[in-house]
Amino acid sequence: MNFTIIVLALTLFFVLLGLGIIVVGLKFLDTGETQRRIETFVLEPRDASLPRGLADPQDRELSGSFLQRTVISGLNTVISFLGRYTPQQTIQETQRRLVIAGNPYNLRVPQYYGFRILFFIVGALISLSIFQSNASLKYLLVSLVLLLVFLAAPGAWLRTMMKRRQDMVRKGLPDALDMLSVCVSAGLSFDQALLRVGQTFKTPIGLEFARVVSEIEVGVSRRQALRNLQARVDITELSSFVAVILQSEALGMSIADVLHTQAEQMRVYRQYMAKELAQLLPAKMMIPLVLFIFPALWAVILGPTLPMIMDILK
Repeated sequence: MNFTIIVLALTLFFVLLGLGIIVVGLKFLDTGETQRRIETFVLEPRDASLPRGLADPQDRELSGSFLQRTVISGLNTVISFLGRYTPQQTIQETQRRLVIAGNPYNLRVPQYYGFRILFFIVGALISLSIFQSNASLKYLLVSLVLLLVFLAAPGAWLRTMMKRRQDMVRKGLPDALDMLSVCVSAGLSFDQALLRVGQTFKTPIGLEFARVVSEIEVGVSRRQALRNLQARVDITELSSFVAVILQSEALGMSIADVLHTQAEQMRVYRQYMAKELAQLLPAKMMIPLVLFIFPALWAVILGPTLPMIMDILK
């Protein structure tokens, strides 16, 4: 009995710890790496006369709140420590998946695997406490299923975030290409048109186009920046767009004509996707029809005849 109480107490502690980490991540960890580097290396105008590394003692303040410097720092340390046990062969693939998902809550690979290990520990403690309460086959199966759910939940969440962001990029790509074609036809260069689309569309595709321009401004070639865009999103439509743009640039074709053609193709492709989803609706409706609607119809139609059938059978 004492062992069960200890296990339940530890389980409650880890559950509260996990919820705290999620809340902290939602509120405080969503800070971009670029913004942190800007805040680190850019001096304020009033400190420009001071040597690097020195600051005015009268204006010196501790960076961040007390919660950020104590609780959040400690949680990050725990998560990073747990993430050190990540298998090296899976780090690159996990990093690619996090990039495709848009780095939700600014998660890095060690933090992500730290969450997975923490969830697994919580699931193991809950499963053990359930099995200890009643050591039977039924409770053993429930414990194993619950443990598998806790083990697979972070991976399912990451796949959901990847699919959601890819769908958002896929839906916004035709409109973004339309505006890109209009901007280039109006006289803007391809890079300026990308920047204008990024400033206008506050969507994942607009942010990705703006990031392409930022990479070009810091010295990355246009070809490599577009390749990076293709790798960050990893959808067929955007890969086709990048391949056509690179090919037209190599052959010296008109970017405006290519963009206009690509925008038309993307609109046609979006129509085909909508038709495909409409064709799938009858098959998806079979499950609720069989499980919910047909039994109700049978009960309404055959219900009044059941007494007669029972009398005949007697």
